[in-house]
Amino acid sequence: MSNPRQPTARLKFIDAGNQLVPTSGYTYAELAEIYNQARVDYIVPMPMNSKRMQEYVVHYDISLNGSVVAINEDSLPCGVGMLGLREGRSWITRLGVIPDRRKHHMGQAIMESLIESAQNHRAKTIQLEVIVGNDPARNLFEKLGFITARELLVIRRPPNTLTPNLAYDSIAPIPIAHGDIRTVLASRTDTPSWIEENQSLLNAGNLHGLRVATDDGAWGWIVFQRSPFQLTHFVLNYSDDWVARALLYYVHKEYPLQDTKIENVDVHDSLWQIYQQIGYLEIFRRTEMILDLK
Repeated sequence: MSNPRQPTARLKFIDAGNQLVPTSGYTYAELAEIYNQARVDYIVPMPMNSKRMQEYVVHYDISLNGSVVAINEDSLPCGVGMLGLREGRSWITRLGVIPDRRKHHMGQAIMESLIESAQNHRAKTIQLEVIVGNDPARNLFEKLGFITARELLVIRRPPNTLTPNLAYDSIAPIPIAHGDIRTVLASRTDTPSWIEENQSLLNAGNLHGLRVATDDGAWGWIVFQRSPFQLTHFVLNYSDDWVARALLYYVHKEYPLQDTKIENVDVHDSLWQIYQQIGYLEIFRRTEMILDLK
């Protein structure tokens, strides 16, 4: 099989006939197919193709040598697990085992291999998210020492034209120059997950931003990613809730026909109420879990 990015590392044996092999020995199309088969019966399957898998690896700094595919005694792929590495931290993602090949504790073997790889790369912590309701996966993670950190929302706003608001329209937003977005993001005050942190956004690109300031001293900015059909990766920094609503109003007024999806909003963040006021709906929830490797 062709190698998408990195040289193949050594094999790891689960038992006599089952092995773990690095994902670096597979093409992105092959990895996407294994992942799709593994997630076919999940609460939220989230299918991928070759292009999306490649983008995912790049955007989230996935180590293809640290990530693994499980194969059985017939050399058939049984599951996959991916490891992201960045600045002494790591995260586990794209984890799944193909339903009719869920035996020999392959899920646990994949997890243990990813944890070992993170330790070998001197990561101090490992993060992951598990969809609320996926109790078997959560039980496995707890067995391996992961503890719950917080509950996160994945939210969506379908295409919809906003009702004009004269108060918001009275303040003209100023576009943030592309070259200034990195600096603006460095001033954020929230606590993002690895999916939404600055490096992930900068890796993904296609970022746009707006800022506002009022005569009475209120201020705020928003940065988001825009693709031809969807808006995503929203980051807001603001002095009060009115400004946050105004920033979201400006974005959806400018792009009324684009679907919007935002991942990993802290359920206890007051911003969630603001999103709801602009027409956002909860799609599903994730539990963020952390393993301390210190």
